[in-house]
Amino acid sequence: MFRVLLVDDEAFFRQGLRELIGWEKCGFVVSGESDNGEDALEMILVDTPDVVITDIRMPVLDGLGLIRRAVLEHHLQTKFIIVSGYDEFKYAQQALKYGVCDFLLKPIDETVMEATLLELKGKLENEAAEAMRQQSRLGSEVIAALIKGEFTSEQAEEWQTMMELPSRGDYYYLFIEPNENDPQLMEARTDALQDMRQLTLAAMEAIAPTMRTLHTHEHRGRLGVLVAEAALPEHWSLERLAKSLQGKLQAAAGRPICVYAGGAVSRLADLKLAYESAKEAMQYKYMDESRSVFLYNELRAIQPHYMIMDNSFFHRLNECMEENDEPAIAEAVDQIFLQFRTRCFVPEAVRTSLHRCVSEALATLHRMDIDTEAMVYKKPMLSWYDRNVTGTALKELFARFVMECSKHAARQRKDLAKGGVQKVKSYIDANYASNINLKSIAARFFMNPVYLGQLFKKTYGTYFNDYVLQLRVNEAKRLLRQTDHRIYEIADRIGFNNVEYFVSQFEKLENMTPTEYRNSLR
Repeated sequence: MFRVLLVDDEAFFRQGLRELIGWEKCGFVVSGESDNGEDALEMILVDTPDVVITDIRMPVLDGLGLIRRAVLEHHLQTKFIIVSGYDEFKYAQQALKYGVCDFLLKPIDETVMEATLLELKGKLENEAAEAMRQQSRLGSEVIAALIKGEFTSEQAEEWQTMMELPSRGDYYYLFIEPNENDPQLMEARTDALQDMRQLTLAAMEAIAPTMRTLHTHEHRGRLGVLVAEAALPEHWSLERLAKSLQGKLQAAAGRPICVYAGGAVSRLADLKLAYESAKEAMQYKYMDESRSVFLYNELRAIQPHYMIMDNSFFHRLNECMEENDEPAIAEAVDQIFLQFRTRCFVPEAVRTSLHRCVSEALATLHRMDIDTEAMVYKKPMLSWYDRNVTGTALKELFARFVMECSKHAARQRKDLAKGGVQKVKSYIDANYASNINLKSIAARFFMNPVYLGQLFKKTYGTYFNDYVLQLRVNEAKRLLRQTDHRIYEIADRIGFNNVEYFVSQFEKLENMTPTEYRNSLR
């Protein structure tokens, strides 16, 4: 509500104005009255009402004199409305000169007055919003200069006064981080931090009503907040502030909120140190999925982990995925995130570790000729680090991604088992001269080697090894007939590393050696 001061030497008129106008529905409340301009000026200087409604002809100091002194001598931004029983053009001229909002004649028409007030309310709201935007920009620019170290000590003192910051007590820097609560990480709103600033302003007003202004700076996905200890309620600690602020913001935003608080500094000029320690507190984000408030002074003794996770965890997860064992997959994911917590992996180490898991899983699917573009959790899992995600949400997202990959692979293996043995045979026909065996072929087509051997025998009436040997010997016979290559050269061409073994296998099938076969053709 905007506040109004009524100034008129007629008490009956002031009482009538109070009762006649629907002040609240117009967005105003009458905060005081005066019967002369001199007293009214003192009240304006002390209480600074938003609007003054004044008569012109009054004892001691008339209405125009009151306006002139308020505007020209004291440079006040108060809005004035003149009400007068005299319709004189000279009054209107002078009123316009001083920036008076309206000139109304007595007796006052209720509808006209309320329309004037509603119009004035809109103007005041626009001016307040613009003033807040300017103040926000100014505070943000000052914070940016302070944390970059681009200032002089004289400038720091000027900024402290200009920003209405207390001259005593410590300063803190906090990061307010809105996190995603949707596992699919849908498109983020571009105005999320502006909304968070409004919510933070409301929360801080509830916590510390005496705080004059809220100074913030937008970082990448986070809102930085400058807090002066002297502006907090008596006996409030930084921990109590951070927890209270986090609770209010999370309730208002309807999404997970993390608060990171740096150490205290005694001078505004040292804000860079508070900022850097708040950034350091962010390194502990994934050490505890249940934690939402991170205090640098409380956590700095814990040694964070910067390296990628041990290979054994990746191998175990891959095995569980290949077997499509959902309980085992869930257990493997639990173990990975347990490592993140107990060893205090920093966010970058978490990102690198998970990226390796994701890359290997997608590579496996690509080798199986699975189209991954339609996967629900592929894009969120590849881009999560560009958003703010809590440990709980990240674990859920990763588990869903792994399960999705496992199900795709299982479906593909099932399809292969139904009719994919022809693809296996085609591959053998094209690559029999390479160093292939049943185990390597089974791995390539994501099948169990024993099952593949049985399926091949059932389908083609011959064992895998016998089929490959026959292909190689047939090719050897062709080369013996059509070329003059030496025996060891032919053996190497068809996939035998040992010429003696080649000769023995050839003789086993043809009842003669390769040399005898060649000689029989002459």
